[in-house]
Amino acid sequence: MILFFGTRLRRRVLGVGTFDCPHCAVVRAVERVASRVWAHLFWIPLFPLGTPRVSLQCTACHGEWPLSPGGGAGAVGGLSMPQA
Repeated sequence: MILFFGTRLRRRVLGVGTFDCPHCAVVRAVERVASRVWAHLFWIPLFPLGTPRVSLQCTACHGEWPLSPGGGAGAVGGLSMPQA
């Protein structure tokens, strides 16, 4: 019997806003995203591995910047975070 087991990164959008993207150098839409690695069997997610990682992702260039561990209203790379 063949057994397909592996891991996959799953993303969930927590909120949407705008900010000045350092890669695009203009104000762009941004998504607040939670990413987590899941173990799967036959492409069916079974259980999460580790803790979720929250970050901001530009919708134009897909650049990604991690948030502070508390996810508070701090600054990300000198940029102010959007309110979700």
